[in-house]
Amino acid sequence: MSKKRRNRHKAEHQEAQFDFDDAKELTVGEAMRKNEEVEAGVLPGDSILDKYVKQHKDEIEADKFETRQFSKDDLVEKEEVEEIEETQTLDNLLQELREGTGVTSPAPEDELRQFDDLELTRVSEAPLVEEFETEEVPLVGTEEALTRSRVTDSEDGKSKKKWVLYGILAALVVLILGTGYYVYRQVARSTKEIQTSQSTTNTQSDAEEFNNLYDAFYTDSNKTALKNSQFDKLSQLKTLLDKLEGSREHTLAKSKYDSLATQIKAIQDVNAQFEKPAIVDGVLDTNAKAKSNAKFTDIKTGNTELDKLLDKAISLGKSQQTSTSSSSSSQTSSSSQASSNTTSETSPSSSNTASNETRSSRSEINMGVSSAGVAVQRSASRVSYNQSAIDDSNNSAWDFADGVLEQILATSRSRGYITGNQYILERVNIVNGNGYYNLYKPDGTYLFTLNCKTGYFVGNGSGHADDLDY
Repeated sequence: MSKKRRNRHKAEHQEAQFDFDDAKELTVGEAMRKNEEVEAGVLPGDSILDKYVKQHKDEIEADKFETRQFSKDDLVEKEEVEEIEETQTLDNLLQELREGTGVTSPAPEDELRQFDDLELTRVSEAPLVEEFETEEVPLVGTEEALTRSRVTDSEDGKSKKKWVLYGILAALVVLILGTGYYVYRQVARSTKEIQTSQSTTNTQSDAEEFNNLYDAFYTDSNKTALKNSQFDKLSQLKTLLDKLEGSREHTLAKSKYDSLATQIKAIQDVNAQFEKPAIVDGVLDTNAKAKSNAKFTDIKTGNTELDKLLDKAISLGKSQQTSTSSSSSSQTSSSSQASSNTTSETSPSSSNTASNETRSSRSEINMGVSSAGVAVQRSASRVSYNQSAIDDSNNSAWDFADGVLEQILATSRSRGYITGNQYILERVNIVNGNGYYNLYKPDGTYLFTLNCKTGYFVGNGSGHADDLDY
């Protein structure tokens, strides 16, 4: 019990006394009411509300107990202890009051018997009733206030419980949604990782398959020569390239495919001008014959070694076309020469003279421009000069095989060594029955030495053969 309550009950115990002298002036009803007030601990200075509370303590305590059921759990035990202590104290005070006044029972009959010997003047009890009724007005309001307070407290407790329940439900909803979203994200990420891993694995497998097939098109690791037998598999390589679409390997693979396709087409276009393929597995077949209607144009693929091979094949075809044209002219010239020889049979000396002139003329054909007054780089020749062989101008070793000179000149033009017939061609030596010539630019710059029978030619550039063909 609080200190304030203890002081209040102590004061009530000391001051609440029923004086018999005062009781003599009261009616029976007033005496009974006074006795009840004394037993309830009512003091002279108490207000009507205080009197009502003290006289109706049991009902208020009961209501108070009901109201406290909605209080917080942690205050229940404390309030119950205080109520017990307060009730015990009030009971003790009432017992002391009864003992002091000689009242042993609160029953009205006992109270009346105590005042039988008193000479009391009865007074109309109407004013008392009127007073009592007047005093009960605020008490009723007070009871209603207490009831309303109890209802309000109950409603507040219910409202608080409701909002607590709502908060718990909201927290559960947030927790469920959060957990669901987290699980969804984890599943989505795991699925994406699996798909990415599978996609990466598939891409690597496709890239490896593409590269293996790509390498199979070449005869060597340097990828300078192509296998003709693989040309039909270009469509398979394209299918593998399409599988790499969208991957980082696609760009490099496409570059490889485009270059390969260009090289294959160039080889096929050149081979189509011959009666049989002139380029097979990176090697030129010099026995291949150009078609009569062949059309040769320069082709570049970006593969340096292949471009050189294509130039040789094109030069071979062009030289054959030139040789065919020259052969027709030679046949016509030979027929004319035969007629001339028949007419000159009666003059042997004349016949020998004409034959020498014809041979000399044939030997000097297509010799280009004169070297007179030009500083020709004869010291750079791959074959040493032999003046006696040069002087033997009628030796058949100096005669070019069909189409050889034309092929060599065509190659030189295609490579930019010479332009048109702007070149110098000189005899150098005869070795093993083959005549060797040097080809120079018009300004005397040495280009290479050639074999007029085989068509083999070689210069002094880096990487060329150290030996000639003899």
